[in-house]
Amino acid sequence: MDLKDKKCVPCHSYVPPLPLEEKKNLMAGLSSEWRLENENSRIRRDFKFKNFRRAMEFANIVGNIAEAEKHHPEIHLGWGHCDVEIWTHANNNLVENDFILAAKIEEAFLKLSPRDGASPPA
Repeated sequence: MDLKDKKCVPCHSYVPPLPLEEKKNLMAGLSSEWRLENENSRIRRDFKFKNFRRAMEFANIVGNIAEAEKHHPEIHLGWGHCDVEIWTHANNNLVENDFILAAKIEEAFLKLSPRDGASPPA
């Protein structure tokens, strides 16, 4: 089953972080534009847009996905960009939920710009 087809499972207590090898395996299921950061405890992707309006539209889509999954990323929004950083706050590291959320965000971006995944038109 693809990551985008899974559902996030709420963490009600501490969940051990994934081993680095598992993080790398799950990264292979995402666009190469996602990257591990913060000593491999977070994943991040910077999405580029042609204007603020489109970046804001995407930020709202990400917010709706986050609410549906009950798993919330950090969203950094500005003119022409919407940067998304994901990790599990309960353990300050990565679990499978983080990769599921990233895959759903990636799918939404591709739907917004179905031609090639590049910046959506203004």
